[in-house]
Amino acid sequence: MSSTNYDKLLQDVPSKYALLKLLRTPIYEIELSNNKLGATCYYKNGSNRYCNLIADFSNRRMLVIDFDTAIQALVALLCKFPKHFLVRGIAVVNVSEELLDGLTPVETRMIIELIHVASSKARRSIICIEIRYHGEIITTISN
Repeated sequence: MSSTNYDKLLQDVPSKYALLKLLRTPIYEIELSNNKLGATCYYKNGSNRYCNLIADFSNRRMLVIDFDTAIQALVALLCKFPKHFLVRGIAVVNVSEELLDGLTPVETRMIIELIHVASSKARRSIICIEIRYHGEIITTISN
């Protein structure tokens, strides 16, 4: 991701977090697909770091069937990135798996809970979550 894409992601953040835009907070872009998690952390200096993980948490019909396994996998993934002190991050979750009925409201809520619980266990502070399905923004949730 180039710095222009980083800036575009920052522009999508709700306006009440204008201070985060000035601080150039780290952005975690998390890819969810069938039993696979991938994450890239983008930093304010334009650098990034990518990590991925395979775990048995989904099947062909549902994105997450084993919530505990998904949490453990996401915690392990987030812990691979350096911890940022005094700066809260932004999570952009992109579901790249083709789902039969698309991304349902129940699955959207499950992803939000997954990010909240996993970031808490990994001791990473996430202030804003944006959920996308094949790149299209579904919802943005902020604390």
